[in-house]
Amino acid sequence: MDFHLNRIRGNVRRGIYVVPTSLSVLNVFFGFRSILYSTRAIEAMTLGRTEVAIECFETACLSLLFAAIFDTFDGLVARSLGATSEFGKEYDSLADVVTFGCAPALLVYAWGLHIFERLGGGIAFLFLAAGSLRLARFNVITGKTDYRYFVGLPIPGGALILASMIFYAPAPVTDRRFAVIVMVLTVITAFAMVSPIRYRSAKGLALQKERSLMYFLLLALVLGLGFKWPRECWFAVSIAYLVSGPLAKLWSIAFPKASPPPPPVPAEITTDAAS
Repeated sequence: MDFHLNRIRGNVRRGIYVVPTSLSVLNVFFGFRSILYSTRAIEAMTLGRTEVAIECFETACLSLLFAAIFDTFDGLVARSLGATSEFGKEYDSLADVVTFGCAPALLVYAWGLHIFERLGGGIAFLFLAAGSLRLARFNVITGKTDYRYFVGLPIPGGALILASMIFYAPAPVTDRRFAVIVMVLTVITAFAMVSPIRYRSAKGLALQKERSLMYFLLLALVLGLGFKWPRECWFAVSIAYLVSGPLAKLWSIAFPKASPPPPPVPAEITTDAAS
C-alpha cells in the first residue's frame, strides 16, 4: 500500500513539473513565431509588398509580447507549486536566448538595420551577444544579490523595447537617418543588459500590501490610456523602464541616503573609560 502511495506521489510530482516547462515551451513557440514572421516580412519587402511586411512585423512584435507573458508566468507557477528544478532553470535560459535574443535581433535587422547591410547585421548580433551574456551572468549571481533588483536590463525587457519601437512604427525603415536612431537605441539597449546598473524587479513590488484607492484609480487610468493608445503606451512604458535604471543611479549619487548614526555609548562604559 505504501509503495503504491509513493508511486502516485511521484507521478504527481513529475506532473507538476510539466506545468512550468509547458509555459517555457510556449515561450519558445512564440519566439519561433516571431522569427518566422520576420523572415516573411523580409520576403514581402523583397517583392515590394509593404502592407504584407507591416502585418508580419506587427505579428512578430506581438509574438514577443506573448512570449514575455509566458516567461513571467513560468517562474511564478514553478515557485508557487514548489516545482523549481535545475532542468527548469537551464531550459528557461535556453528558451530566453531563442525568444528574447535571436528573435528580436532578426526582427530589428529586418525592420530597420538592413539598410546598413553588414554593419546592421553586426549591430543585431551585438544585441544577441549581450543578451546571452546577460543570461549567463544572471544564472551565476542568482541568489547572491537583492531579489528586488536586476543587475543590468533583463533580456525580456531588452527584447520588448525593440518590439515596442517596431510595433509603434511597423512600416519598414527606408530613411537612413531614422535607421541611425534605430541603431543607436539597439546599441544602448544591448549595453544596458550587460551594465552593472540595477533595474527594479516585479518580485520587490510587495503586491500583498494594502493599497489606497488612489493606486487603483491610477491603474485604471493607465489601462484606459493603454486601451486608447496601445502602441504609444507600450513604447512609452518600455523607454521609461530603459531609462529608469540610469536615472535611479544618478538620483542615488546626487542624493545619497544618510548613514544611520552610531548607537549611543552606555554611561557606565564612558565612566570606566574616563577612570
